[in-house]
Amino acid sequence: MRFSIRGEGQIRKSLGTSDEAEAQRKAAKLWHEAQYRKENGLRAVQRTFRTVAEEFCDHMDRLSERGEVRHDRGDRIRPLVERYFVPFFDKKPIDAITDADAIRYMEWRKTFWTTGPGKDQTHIEYIRAGKRVRRPATEMRRVPSLSSQRGEAVVLRQLFRQAAKWGYINQSQIPDVDTPRVPPSPRPSYSSGEMDRLLKLAQKRMHDQQVNEEVRRDRRILYAYITIACCTGMRPTELRNLNWGDLLGYREGLGKRLGDRDIRIRARGKGKSREFIPLEYGLGEFDRLWRMWKSHHDDNEPTDGDPVFAAPDGRRLTSINKSLNALLEAAGLKEDHCGKKRDAYSFRHFYISQQLRAGVDVFVLARNTGTSPDMIDKFYGQVSVEQFKDALRPDWIA
Repeated sequence: MRFSIRGEGQIRKSLGTSDEAEAQRKAAKLWHEAQYRKENGLRAVQRTFRTVAEEFCDHMDRLSERGEVRHDRGDRIRPLVERYFVPFFDKKPIDAITDADAIRYMEWRKTFWTTGPGKDQTHIEYIRAGKRVRRPATEMRRVPSLSSQRGEAVVLRQLFRQAAKWGYINQSQIPDVDTPRVPPSPRPSYSSGEMDRLLKLAQKRMHDQQVNEEVRRDRRILYAYITIACCTGMRPTELRNLNWGDLLGYREGLGKRLGDRDIRIRARGKGKSREFIPLEYGLGEFDRLWRMWKSHHDDNEPTDGDPVFAAPDGRRLTSINKSLNALLEAAGLKEDHCGKKRDAYSFRHFYISQQLRAGVDVFVLARNTGTSPDMIDKFYGQVSVEQFKDALRPDWIA
């Protein structure tokens, strides 16, 4: 059959029968269904989930290319949709998917790698930095964490909401895709005593004459990294992305006392950027890194586009985890008292905790660290209470 719907052009459908009377009945039914859908704000012809999912992935790719969503988000969505969503919902009409289907999907997803379709897969493929990467699937053989489940549910809801915008379903037909809320689980921080111990050991190790110059250089960079991280609260990604041009006012302050410098830092990470004020104590470590750059580049100063944390040849360092883990192990600080493993992100938590203990206003601190007051309250509420410990111990008890 072939018919036209205003705004959608001509529609062709195979009726799947050679009997003319049966064909007439099917054609009439399809035409009336198309008219009903059009009158109710939907596209005239149903779309399968697979068709809409492919259109959604193409849509997200275009948004990523135009910079309207983060590139890593665009790269992550297609493998997620193709690996999990499409195999489960497949050719089911998207406007026929119900809350019950969504619940069944979430249960199916939990067992995908343990007893489900993925249990026999040996490798998985995904996109990283625009390239398709293949790795063993052994570490996937577990129930996904609550955080992963919630992240995937966000994408699935986004797909259905986009389908509603395209007119494939009504808003009321968007299924309820929900997962348990993830309890707050901040990365462990350090006490002031632990940080003092860590920095003293880091300083001692970078002067160790028993190791070669390359190792000592790595240790000097690590000491600078820790100090700067603790004095800025920058995220590891922001530190990795930091260029000399992001130290606003640094060149103008060269040669001045630290107390006479007025430096702002421009941070880039998590798809956002901000300018903030660092603690004065950490500025001297930028001078160390500046001198190290000049010593490896014939006394030439770095350009604004050169990375602050760099290898001897000027390439950006992508990770300090190996040297950091060795230092934490040597200091006996790899884990906190609860057994949680510390990492480069723990220095940000140390900075925020110390600022709260010093009485810095939470709204000002949130603005300086690129987060929200709610997040600080959620993860650092115990520190906020500590500020008022004297007030919570009045003298009324004899």
